[in-house]
Amino acid sequence: MKQVLKILTFSVIVLFGISCEDLGDDRQYDVGDGFVQLNAATGIITEDATDPLITTVQLGSGENSNGVTVDFTVTSPDPSRYTVEPASGTLEIPAGEFTADIALSIVPNIIVDGNIDVTIELTGASVPIGLVGEGNFGVSRVITIVDDDCPIDIDAFVGTFDVSENFTAGVNSPLGLSDFFGEVYQVELSLAPNDPSGTKVVINNSPGFNVYIPDGTVMSFLTCDGEVNFDAGFPTVALFATFEYTGSSYDVDNGVIQCTGPLANFGDYQFTFTKQ
Repeated sequence: MKQVLKILTFSVIVLFGISCEDLGDDRQYDVGDGFVQLNAATGIITEDATDPLITTVQLGSGENSNGVTVDFTVTSPDPSRYTVEPASGTLEIPAGEFTADIALSIVPNIIVDGNIDVTIELTGASVPIGLVGEGNFGVSRVITIVDDDCPIDIDAFVGTFDVSENFTAGVNSPLGLSDFFGEVYQVELSLAPNDPSGTKVVINNSPGFNVYIPDGTVMSFLTCDGEVNFDAGFPTVALFATFEYTGSSYDVDNGVIQCTGPLANFGDYQFTFTKQ
């Protein structure tokens, strides 16, 4: 009988202890050697970024006397737009340390391909994953890659263009090279072959007209800036001088392209291509 009472008394004490611990305000989690989680849930990086976006894997609690191995996955609709380091999908938090990084770097392009989301997710580790090892929070992060290429109706710049040009300041204003040389200019713009970006045209002089820009000159539309440039550098105009223009613009609705700036030492100058 005494033995039975002892057992009952012990059982009541143990049950009472568990009940108090569960209901108390100072509950403690036994996380053993710790847990790992990601430092942030979201992030944004643009296609023109030169530095990688860092996602830190953090070790919470524990002493990390032996090092921690962490496995992760990276998924998205288009993996060609970025690289990840470590590429193996496994990283090590060295013994005595409490963080390790996953670096996402952009592979730049000139294609209008929109924004995409990249998901980094912890899939396992040599310790529990997720906030305090619960596996529900802190195990995944969504990074948005923002497209820096803007759309353009490139067909608006295919066809025959009148060329008007003149000095805009100085003693030569308002005359142009056509006045000084007795020439007439007109150009033909066509789509650049093998151009996945859809932002380039080839310029050739119209038959029967004088040379204004060398045949085969490739011009690119910087669609997010609303500017143009020439793939081979500043163009030579009218076989006369290199036009190191300082400003450019285009108007899709009216089929107009314009560049302005100094022409060598002869004063401020501009040319305007207007679609016929």
